Amino acid sequence: MIHDIILSCINLHSDQLPIEEFLVSEAVSKYFHPCERNILEDIIKIINLLRDIARFVQIYSGNRNATLNTSVFDTDEPLQNGLYLKAFCNGMSEVLDGYLHDVADLERKYLIQPNQSLMFVYQKLQEYEPLALYLSSLIRGVCSQRLHGCAIIQYLQQHSLHGDARAIKAVRLIQAKVNVIFLKQLTHWILYAKLQDSYGEFFIQCSEGDGNSTLESDKATTTGRTWNSEAACYADIWRYEVCYELLPSYLSFVWAEKVLFIGQTVLIFKVDTDKLTKKCHIWNTTENDFLDHKQTFWNDKEHVYFAKIQALHQDEELIVSHYESVIDELKSYVTTRLSEIAVNQADLVKQLKLLKDFFLLGRGELFLEYIRQIYIIDKEKENANKMRDFVKAFESAAHSIGVGEELDQFSVSMPKAHADSEESLEFGYLQLIQLQYKINWPLHLLFSPKVLERYNVLFRFLILIKKMQYDLHMIWTKSSRKSKLKFDHSVKVMLLRNELMFFVDNLQYYIQADVLDSQFSILLNTVLNEADFEQIQRAHSVFQANILSLCFLQTDAEDISRTNVLQTSATLNSNNPVYLIINEVFHICNDFCAAIDNERGAETTAIDQIADRLGERFGSLVQQLINLLVGLKSAPSTAPLSQLLLRLDYNHWFSNKKMDTPRIS
Repeated sequence: MIHDIILSCINLHSDQLPIEEFLVSEAVSKYFHPCERNILEDIIKIINLLRDIARFVQIYSGNRNATLNTSVFDTDEPLQNGLYLKAFCNGMSEVLDGYLHDVADLERKYLIQPNQSLMFVYQKLQEYEPLALYLSSLIRGVCSQRLHGCAIIQYLQQHSLHGDARAIKAVRLIQAKVNVIFLKQLTHWILYAKLQDSYGEFFIQCSEGDGNSTLESDKATTTGRTWNSEAACYADIWRYEVCYELLPSYLSFVWAEKVLFIGQTVLIFKVDTDKLTKKCHIWNTTENDFLDHKQTFWNDKEHVYFAKIQALHQDEELIVSHYESVIDELKSYVTTRLSEIAVNQADLVKQLKLLKDFFLLGRGELFLEYIRQIYIIDKEKENANKMRDFVKAFESAAHSIGVGEELDQFSVSMPKAHADSEESLEFGYLQLIQLQYKINWPLHLLFSPKVLERYNVLFRFLILIKKMQYDLHMIWTKSSRKSKLKFDHSVKVMLLRNELMFFVDNLQYYIQADVLDSQFSILLNTVLNEADFEQIQRAHSVFQANILSLCFLQTDAEDISRTNVLQTSATLNSNNPVYLIINEVFHICNDFCAAIDNERGAETTAIDQIADRLGERFGSLVQQLINLLVGLKSAPSTAPLSQLLLRLDYNHWFSNKKMDTPRIS
């Protein structure tokens, strides 16, 4: 009987446990002492614990599908398969191998001395009872929390402390097995920008697509040519993101972002033989030389960095500082190498100046000509192709003033999905316009789709100001011509026109001179003085955040990411009152220009009434704006706002007007 019990201890994968049937037989109740019966029950209890563990390992170790019953561990549904769960089971299997080895030694001792009692078996099994309970607890936690992927690493680390030496040895063995998968995936991502993750377990995940990506221009009307084939070569880098739910908590978010950045950089520099065979566009000689020489990003030192990552596996206990130091060293190499190419060879300074010239309207003569052409297009009431003409006008304006080379990198488009009805738009097609930019290799990490969309938010805002400025000046031009013909507008109309022109001109000058030029000079100095790409990236993020804030466009992440930030005042964030006021002033300008353009046949009194109504609205809005600016200018980060306040109210005309508004008869 003792030998049968030992064989039951070894055979953990049998469907039935014969000694359980023996326990309920009449022989036990007749011939066994109650103490022996209790000992036999304890032996069966320990064996069943180990059998449950072995059954779980058998189900999820990859030898068979998860179709067996695992309800003993508080789950009726099978767990999601994965490499981490399989490694977890393989580690437990090795722990059980140690148990089976000890039981085999016990059998050999029994065969040499067969006159042994139940205590001979119970003493050895009792040594494994704390381990069996501990492993059962680990499995029950994995099942109840339905852990998957890197979350299993986090769970093991949380339960790695134990008073039993055998349990500590077991959990370290399991951790070592699971960490092999983690470090393998980490190595593939960092060194080769590949995700060996068919089960979606790694904390770096690849999404199907980015809805905010400005690279997806296939839904837009462009100036006669599309850039999808070229842009698609680099669009994949923005499909990767950190899945913080899978990131072990002992590794910081900053660490995970560094890992993501290293992989994205390698993906940019990765030599893809398909790129040359597909004849993808090469932006400059730098990239061409890089591909022709087939030079690896790591300068053939992958084995050195591979060894550094794999050395993390040698730590018996988890040391987070080792993980951080390895990633910091790799990131330092990546940023230095990237800076060398981006600044010195890819001419980052020139690209930043081009962005300022186009997205921030630095080429004023180009956009003045563009506004002039779309002003003419707007007057065409029966034009069914107005949206297409808006797009074509940009290329026509560029050619008319001699801008040719830059058009290879910039183009205007409009999403068809939002341009079905011009009447539904507050300011016409201008609020839908998008400026597309061909990014110079390898600057894609600096100019992400979200960054370019923020530039487009600024571009639409600036082009709208330019349009309002042009419309008001055209009203002044027409009024000057009429005055020569002894037909002039009333004093009310002229006063409102001058006030609106004064407001828009000073707002435009504040944005271009006090905000954009000053902030861009700070960015440019940083680029010229720093060799670290990470610092350049940070300086560019600060530059974009500052100009968005000082242009009153900074609300929250959701608002900034919208394609149409100028849809309606109701859709804007109420926490940005300055922008709401400016938006209302734009409406007043729009209504005023429309009223003057449609004044033929209208009585002078009707125009005066419109001017009165719009003038009251404008005066109230300006007073609100001045009050807001007075409160905001005291903050050190908004010092340029004092310049705007000075320009709008430099002689206290608006302030004094609040005290005593003259009535014009």
